Amino acid sequence: MPLPLVLFFIIFLEGYVVLSTELLAIRLLIPFTGSGTDTVSIVIAAVLMPLAFGYYAGGRFRPRENGRLRATVRKKLIFNLVTAAVILTPGLSYAVLDWLFDVAYRDWHINNRLVLTTMYSALFLVYPVFLLGQTVPLVSNYFAGNRLPVMAGKILFISTLGSFMGAIFCTLVLMTWLGVHTSAAVTVACLVLPVIILSKRRISPELLAALACLAAAFALNSGAVMRKHDVVANNRHHLIQVTDVERTRFMKIDHTNAAGIERGVGSMFQYIQFIERTYIEPLIWDGGPPREILVMGAGGFTLGMNDMKNDYVYIDLDPDLQQIAEDEFLDAKLGPNKKFVPLEARAFLYQNDRKFDLIMIDLFRGPGSSPEHLVTQEFFIQVKDALKPGGIVVANYLASPNFSDPFTITLDNTIRSVFKNVGRQSLQDYLGWEKEPPWINVIYSYYHNPDAPTGIYTDDKNTSLFDKPGRVN
Repeated sequence: MPLPLVLFFIIFLEGYVVLSTELLAIRLLIPFTGSGTDTVSIVIAAVLMPLAFGYYAGGRFRPRENGRLRATVRKKLIFNLVTAAVILTPGLSYAVLDWLFDVAYRDWHINNRLVLTTMYSALFLVYPVFLLGQTVPLVSNYFAGNRLPVMAGKILFISTLGSFMGAIFCTLVLMTWLGVHTSAAVTVACLVLPVIILSKRRISPELLAALACLAAAFALNSGAVMRKHDVVANNRHHLIQVTDVERTRFMKIDHTNAAGIERGVGSMFQYIQFIERTYIEPLIWDGGPPREILVMGAGGFTLGMNDMKNDYVYIDLDPDLQQIAEDEFLDAKLGPNKKFVPLEARAFLYQNDRKFDLIMIDLFRGPGSSPEHLVTQEFFIQVKDALKPGGIVVANYLASPNFSDPFTITLDNTIRSVFKNVGRQSLQDYLGWEKEPPWINVIYSYYHNPDAPTGIYTDDKNTSLFDKPGRVN
């Protein structure tokens, strides 16, 4: 291959690796620190700033001779690529991250998601991206005889094209069809390939180190390692684990409990049992026609799993979730009265023109996994618009039972700004005087009555005497 094509190929791979590393880091962190814009912004900053310093440092590099050692552009490129591969190989491995964050939680008592994200970024992103940022200015040394503006445009075009492929090919192709773990191994392979191309000798310490990183990357991200961690799927949307404990089977999505079933019985989660007992079973036995039920947050499809009468629509972002749940969790197909729509919740509501008798919101599983766009007033207005008159909204949240934190208070304020006369019920026991009790399942329930009175009682005008029920309980 002609030298210019080789150099452009290396620049392309550098652009691909930087973008794919950024996206993989964001995706790998979701089970441990959540997907909020705060954690994502830290990862982006940990890529952009070292990249800028890398450009600057690479431009200042000058080949030199120090005794028997010659610091050439080729040797500098190889050193940078191998060092980046050594750091990114464990940094893009779920198994290593699972061990690291477990140590941070258990031994170092670090549970702040911003601190954990910063720790990960400092360990695995900053230095390798700084080294990779030097690639473009280092390679430009080989084009010294060309017109600078023309060559600079070509180099930036190729680098950006690589970044484009890192954004599109890595996520929409590799993560979707091969999984996040395989995508991480491919990214390391894209670092090793330029080392092989640049190496003059067939065997050298640098080349052996690069090949060792490649082997380690595929080993750490192998199917056997993932199965050891109970991982049944690891795509661009979720990390899904299924674990059997005697007669009970659990499904975790991004390290949070999404579903649990006891064989021959049904869901073992208290809030699912409560909703089925209170809102679904009466519909099964009332003798009326089938009702339309929307479940926002399909999880393991356990809500209504034994209901063969009413019509269900489950929505979730992951298009593979139904197949995964049927094959790995339920060991059965969804019934003919159940339909799965793989769409983001708000996208579904924007496109939806159906009205539902019951809407179940189960989209929030913990502090680190709060979907920020699904706790807004605009979202709850969309939910309310999808209700039939007389319909019911039931929403499950993990929150403070006694409003001990700003999130719980503001969430409650937001819900009540849309759903008037909404009920709130804590399902687990807690100590009423405890200042910061653990978050527990809190159920909000709203009965849609567009004609409900809006008046209040005052000392001057008090109609409570006439408003009370006529019957005596």
